This record gives sequence, C-alpha cells and structure tokens, in this order.
Amino acid sequence: MRVVKTRFYVQQLQNILRFIALDNPYAALGFERALNAKLHLIQQQPYLCRASQPFDDSAYRDLIHKGYTLIYKVCDDHLLLLDLFKWQNR
Repeated sequence: MRVVKTRFYVQQLQNILRFIALDNPYAALGFERALNAKLHLIQQQPYLCRASQPFDDSAYRDLIHKGYTLIYKVCDDHLLLLDLFKWQNR
C-alpha cells in the first residue's frame, strides 16, 4: 500500500521539523526518521492505529507520535496523510 501526502500535511511536517530544529537539528532528524518508521508499519497494517474521534468513519485513523497526532485515511490502494498537529495547539 502506498502513502500519499497532502500538501497541507507536508507543510505541517515542515513547520514542526523547523520548530524542533531550532533547539536541536539532530532531534528533528530523529523525529522524522521515527515517524517514517511508523508510517512504514501502518503501510503493512493500516488499521493498527485507533479510529479518529472527530470523524464518524473508521477509515480515518489517528497515529500518535511523540505528542503529535497524524490523521490519515485508509483508501482502497493507498493511505492518504491528511494532517499532523499537536493537540495542545488546536
């Protein structure tokens, strides 16, 4: 199953990585690597993460990573990465 990243998701990820890199660039790199490892895992098991609470559809899932929530949708042949955010900031 392939991963499709929305433009909004990519912008959010870049903003988070820039913020982390202000304090420690290596931590930003580690954050991204660990997130990519989790994305690889959900490619194999897309329903591994919990159903997203704001949506009434089980195709929308929440991946929690170091205090951040990644919302993705399980489609027939791909995973659509929609948003990445910290709950405290919403």
